[in-house]
Amino acid sequence: MIFTSSTFLIFFACFYSLYLLLQRLPSVRPQNVVLLVASNVFYGAWDVRFLGLLWFSALIDFFVAQRIEDTTDRRVKRRWLTFSITTQLLLLGTFKYLNFGIESAVALLEALGFEAHYHTLNIILPVGISFYTFQTIAYTIDVYRGKVKPCRDPLDFSLYVGFFPQLVAGPIETPGHLLPQLVRKRVIDQASIRIGIYWILIGFFKKVVIADTLAPLVQHTFDNHDSISGVSSLIGIVAFSLQIYGDFAGYTFIARGIAKLMGIDLAVNFRRPYLATSPRDFWRRWHISLSNWLRDYLYISLGGSRRGPSRTYINLLLTMFLGGLWHGAAWNFAVWGIYHGTLLCIDHFLDQHGVRLRLLPTTYERANHVLRVAGMYVLTLGGWLLFRVTSMEQAGDILHNIVFNFHIDPGTIVLAVPVITLGCLLFGFHIAQERSENDLLALSWPSMARAGVYAFICVTIVTVGLKPIPFIYFQF
Repeated sequence: MIFTSSTFLIFFACFYSLYLLLQRLPSVRPQNVVLLVASNVFYGAWDVRFLGLLWFSALIDFFVAQRIEDTTDRRVKRRWLTFSITTQLLLLGTFKYLNFGIESAVALLEALGFEAHYHTLNIILPVGISFYTFQTIAYTIDVYRGKVKPCRDPLDFSLYVGFFPQLVAGPIETPGHLLPQLVRKRVIDQASIRIGIYWILIGFFKKVVIADTLAPLVQHTFDNHDSISGVSSLIGIVAFSLQIYGDFAGYTFIARGIAKLMGIDLAVNFRRPYLATSPRDFWRRWHISLSNWLRDYLYISLGGSRRGPSRTYINLLLTMFLGGLWHGAAWNFAVWGIYHGTLLCIDHFLDQHGVRLRLLPTTYERANHVLRVAGMYVLTLGGWLLFRVTSMEQAGDILHNIVFNFHIDPGTIVLAVPVITLGCLLFGFHIAQERSENDLLALSWPSMARAGVYAFICVTIVTVGLKPIPFIYFQF
């Protein structure tokens, strides 16, 4: 089910009505049973066959974590941890990367002059496997590190793995944050409902009005990259930056809103990423739960910055390379990861040597800040080009088009109007939030102003219309 479909709205209305009725009971157990059933229905609606894979993944780490806790032998603990991580990565690798590995090996052999005959398997990628795999791995590692105690209740742990609002596209939750909320009685007050509805409306606006409106435009740009002008190509890349943000952040806001209506807080996953002033600042704002996961469970495990500058740069590049591949089984994602890893290395080098980039004198600090934001956005656009293309040849053609064919063609205005309109709306709201340092800015406005914002959001959503367009990150 897709959040922005009528099927999901009916499903959630029925589920939430029963959930609220059970809220009156003294125990949270009945609510959790209903929530687990709803999570199974939600995930099974994609493909009921993958429910077995989801619960097998959960079952492995449910028992492994207890074995880790029940022994004092460090070597035994490490063996159980190795078994858990290996099993989870084998499942992820088989469903997501097996065909990619075969095709890459064949391409390498053919490049070396060997003739290769091969067959790929007809493997369907389970929705959300990258997200729930990372979530269960985080759980086992945290138990091994002694940060959390293992969950002894299979129902509670199943909810941690399969909690439907964030199951298929995050945010990637840590056990120390989500598990305690699932085992205790939850409070659903007026504040939670107000915030939940606000986040859901914001999420619908970002997904339906921004992402889904720009999706055909972006598709047209990249499908016809060899026949449009460089200006139109650049507008298409800007449109994709707005589309992917609206699509992914839209999902996250809806997920957080739905969870908030249940009395559960999910992790912040986006914080105005296009207002970042540096590569590190960007990754503190974009897909925060993945950034934190890569830092805590990969970068630090590789040694982080504790082994000297050279090793730090290697760790950054390797972490971002694997983070890029996490997004998809294609080399453009790997290149995208290396691109951002390189930016992080440069940023780290400048910081280590006390270099602060300024185009204007220090007396114009606000103007310098604006220029840093603009510069980081341009660098981000370069990354989104690599992310969106289907081949590196296509990326080269588009860059060549921008540099050597930079003129306005008849279709440019058609492309520019929705991009400029939606971009101004998004950036204007984000700037207002940034200046107030308030993520719930609209909720602090007077009731009439707030009602006007809600009415505008609802009218634009109805005008654009709900379309069952899958979220981009479902493929990851």
